[in-house]
Amino acid sequence: MNQKHEVDEKGQYKTESIFIFPKGLPGFEYLREFKLQEHNELFSIFSAVEEAGVSFITINPFDFVHDYEFELSNDALADIDVTERKQVAVRCIVTWHSNREKITVNLIAPIIFNTENLKGKQIVLQSTEYTTKHALWPDLKLAEQGGEA
Repeated sequence: MNQKHEVDEKGQYKTESIFIFPKGLPGFEYLREFKLQEHNELFSIFSAVEEAGVSFITINPFDFVHDYEFELSNDALADIDVTERKQVAVRCIVTWHSNREKITVNLIAPIIFNTENLKGKQIVLQSTEYTTKHALWPDLKLAEQGGEA
């Protein structure tokens, strides 16, 4: 298995896994191996093994958007050999900004991982209200203004 666990200099437990994307990612179809590394309890770094410059910050969307949902097609499940729900993990790509109010997450194109066989696939949701620029902390402005979050 292509997964390793490390303890960083702060004593935090980190997991790093190498996933195979048989069809690459949209826009990066020529890349097949991607590393998913925990950064902290909320964020992970998702990067191409073959091209160090291709790297993304990701989150578990369900930690931030509690009503986030979508249906995986049978073809998508078959592409990464998913047979049981417990095999699936989901991450979404974050667009970082120095201003926290402007940090967004792409909810249209979640990355799906089969955590047992370490295969992955990025899907693009159709006919959805989700956007590529969903505010990561939509209630931040209200909270900073003293409103309810």
